[in-house]
Amino acid sequence: MNIVDLLKHHNWIPRKPATEDDVRQLKEKFKIELPNDYESLLQTSNGYSLSGFETPLIVWSTMEVLALFREHDLYENIPQSLIFGGDGGGTVYCYDLRTKNDKGNYDVFFVKEEEAYYDKIFFRTSSLTELVEKIVKNEKLNVENR
Repeated sequence: MNIVDLLKHHNWIPRKPATEDDVRQLKEKFKIELPNDYESLLQTSNGYSLSGFETPLIVWSTMEVLALFREHDLYENIPQSLIFGGDGGGTVYCYDLRTKNDKGNYDVFFVKEEEAYYDKIFFRTSSLTELVEKIVKNEKLNVENR
């Protein structure tokens, strides 16, 4: 199931889609092709939240992602990342841009804002879609998985 269909099955209310210019700016700033599931989601909803599960997921709008990138404070110790959201409680969701995984995706990882270092990652998965699948199944995400 693709990420948009998966979210629709879990009472997700989308926002307005990101514009082509919004998506282009992200690609240019991070010098990457966005992961397919993330770009597909942005084309449907420019940011969203998924709540009512053990772990909340808040995906920020392209404008919020770019504003955070310009601040650079969180990127100081995880410079090859794309921070795209959080849980609303001090933990951020990031793409690990250092290398692609065996599925051809960038891994998604979880790290606490105050401990934003690659060696402090406490959850990792192979895609945003897989992350959402785990969240809607109420799987525990705060496990050591570096």
